[in-house]
Amino acid sequence: MPTARSCAMKPEALEFRDPAGSGYAVWLSSGAVASVLAAADIAGGCETGGILIGRYDHGGWTAEVVEATPKPPGSHAGWSWFHRGDAGLRELLEARWAAGHHYLGEWHFHPGGATAPSDTDKRTMWRIAADAAYQCPQPVLVILGGTVRSRWSLSATVFQGGSYIQLREARRPVG
Repeated sequence: MPTARSCAMKPEALEFRDPAGSGYAVWLSSGAVASVLAAADIAGGCETGGILIGRYDHGGWTAEVVEATPKPPGSHAGWSWFHRGDAGLRELLEARWAAGHHYLGEWHFHPGGATAPSDTDKRTMWRIAADAAYQCPQPVLVILGGTVRSRWSLSATVFQGGSYIQLREARRPVG
């Protein structure tokens, strides 16, 4: 279960791992976490989202998310739904490609809600995994839940084929 955090906490990098030990992991930079929180704060009570950009480690098991974009132009949202636009994303991804970064998946905000992927979220991510145009057969979905200004949490899920792996936040030793 994702750890709830207070708004007073400064965003830090987070790591999520497969509790079953498959080796899949997602690392979110502190900048990516801060971007997600800022975009959700601006959205208020509406869903919002964007794309995740980064790279895979040399073994290909860990997605290292270095950037989470705000909602692109052409996006539409309500309090319980979000449709991401794609205006400007091709150019953005081409520019990031030069730095060795790639499209890794999607993120979105469930205002006041849970971080579990909905059935719509799952169908969308399986469609992305199957679409060769994305060049991302194992996309990551990060969901922000709760209330940005009081208590929030994040989840990370990896999709492939018709299945998914819900990752758990890795605990760091204290001290």
